Amino acid sequence: MTRALIRMLAFAVGLASGVAAHAEDVLRWGYDSAPFPPWTNKSPSGQWSGFDVDIMNSLCREMKAKCEIVEIAWDGIIPALQANKIDIIWSGMSMTAEREKVIDFSDRYRRGPAAYVAAKDMKLDISAEGFKGKTVGVKKATNFYSYLNHYYGKAADIKLYDTTDDSIADLVAGRIDVDMGDILELTRFLKSEAGQAFEIKGVTPVDPLLGRGAGAGIRKGDTALKERINTALATIRKSGEYTAIAKKYFEHDPYGE
Repeated sequence: MTRALIRMLAFAVGLASGVAAHAEDVLRWGYDSAPFPPWTNKSPSGQWSGFDVDIMNSLCREMKAKCEIVEIAWDGIIPALQANKIDIIWSGMSMTAEREKVIDFSDRYRRGPAAYVAAKDMKLDISAEGFKGKTVGVKKATNFYSYLNHYYGKAADIKLYDTTDDSIADLVAGRIDVDMGDILELTRFLKSEAGQAFEIKGVTPVDPLLGRGAGAGIRKGDTALKERINTALATIRKSGEYTAIAKKYFEHDPYGE
């Protein structure tokens, strides 16, 4: 074998290795196609922003990886991960025992309870008795729905929605009595002009059905990616970058206790 041929083969191998390394550095982050302010938002031009997006970008910088957002309907996001259409679920997915049967999770990156919102002049006791005769809206395919159905499904008339914006619209229009959802998103609604006639009637307690907080959903057995995300998350928490991002959106720490 001539030296020229050896150099050509070495160049080809190096080029192939470089392409492979580049491909490994592209991570596809699956997002719920319905924006969920202040966690995620989407401009008319298609630009994504919000707390989750900022944290994702910080993690990718730490991992020296390129981020690609892939929009997927929420009820199809786990099948998309399993079918290798995305590498990570990143839309505030709660880490529940049921979900951990089919996918793995990173460490927690945020946690918050659900809230029940209704008209200020409505008397509401958060109990099976209190929900009798009430129509309660909640986003489908969520741990909030699992919790609501488990404890109050026999008492309340549960109405499922694709987005929290849809359930809020029906609450304002009087088509449902109570809306259950992410406390930060509902608090944002209460501060709006449309939310002035409503208030939080209660919040959910710590419960296994609500999970351990939100983490990055990862395919079963992908320990390398899990470790990369966990290491990057620990780094931005320790450096203060996580706190700096949180202060742009919240008055409290969304990481939770």
